[in-house]
Amino acid sequence: MDFLEINLTHNQLAKSLPRSSYTDSKIFEKERHSLFRSLPIMASPSCALQNTGNYTVTETSLESVITIRDKDDTIKAMANTCRHRGKRLLEKKAFDEKSKIKSLKSIVCPYHAWKYDLNGDLVLARGDDSVISKGLCLRKLKVQETGGLTFYHGNNENFPHLNELNKVLGAFSLEEGKISATKTYKVKANWKLWTENFLECWHCASSHPELGENKGFIHQFENGREDLYMNDDITWREKGLKLGWEAPEEVDFLSDNEMFYFHMALPLKEGNLTGSKTGERLGPALGKAEGIEGGAIFGCMGPFLFYLAYADYVVLFCVRPVNINETDIEVFWVTSKEFNKTKEELTWLWDTTLQQDIKLVEETQKGVSSLYYTPGPFQADEYRTQAFTVWWKNWHQKNKF
Repeated sequence: MDFLEINLTHNQLAKSLPRSSYTDSKIFEKERHSLFRSLPIMASPSCALQNTGNYTVTETSLESVITIRDKDDTIKAMANTCRHRGKRLLEKKAFDEKSKIKSLKSIVCPYHAWKYDLNGDLVLARGDDSVISKGLCLRKLKVQETGGLTFYHGNNENFPHLNELNKVLGAFSLEEGKISATKTYKVKANWKLWTENFLECWHCASSHPELGENKGFIHQFENGREDLYMNDDITWREKGLKLGWEAPEEVDFLSDNEMFYFHMALPLKEGNLTGSKTGERLGPALGKAEGIEGGAIFGCMGPFLFYLAYADYVVLFCVRPVNINETDIEVFWVTSKEFNKTKEELTWLWDTTLQQDIKLVEETQKGVSSLYYTPGPFQADEYRTQAFTVWWKNWHQKNKF
């Protein structure tokens, strides 16, 4: 990978994106054709695809993709579009404790009953069977499984960037866990505004009081007490080492022409053990992550996945663009199989925070849609958001109409 040299120091001349970036449907169509289709999309935590016939359906913009484990124990991804008349084959299903993970023996179109095997090959065509011998099959996409997560994309080659997730999330053994909660949040805003929001926490002190109570560094930085943060960080890391856990080497923001990512390990407020309402643990540690207790890892992989990993759960935020001013945020909470707390206890902190973010981002969409909007200057703590806009501008420049 040849990484771009993006200066992460504050640039007083750097400004936010122009209005058209968030409101022009032609730009969204270009993103749909060349950005959404080529970049990795997280379909599911791999624990939901452990057995033959386990599947999930992922929807981004107008595209729907089936991810399924076939009879050769390989995960495949294919377009959720029948090769006969284009009918959607499978409906998106919910993940929750009450509904068991479904398994398929084949994929049958509900329109004219054309039948495909788990590899996506056509095996039965009512009417003219000669189409079977022509090798008709569902359109295939590339699959990459890493860090206990399953991705698909339209690239011919694998993205080496995804291997970073093995280093960061490998200790959590997410493939051996379970999805204890999911929720899809409907956001009336362009996807870039959501990504920009999640790339900075400068707004956290003023907008997320509950998160600030859980993560002490938010107010420590706001009050200029970096010294307290450094003491908390050293104490937490030393405790982790005694329990056999060492924080992965941090990456602040690394970008190339295709992708970007970052991840960092941070201590929670003194006395808090995990991301919960009381700060108390909610369940057993995932994998070998006992030593992260009292802290968390925050990161992203490209513009469409953010994650926060605590000792007892990992929360995954998947950005799913719908149209120019609508975005779905599909969220997965992954725990150990022994986890038995309520869904409300598990999701409280991030459900509360996301509801606050939705209001912020939707109001920003209204603002950038105004004729009075002009790009504003980034502040020092918004350097990752600034770097993202540089990355997007580079993509846009290469893909002009």
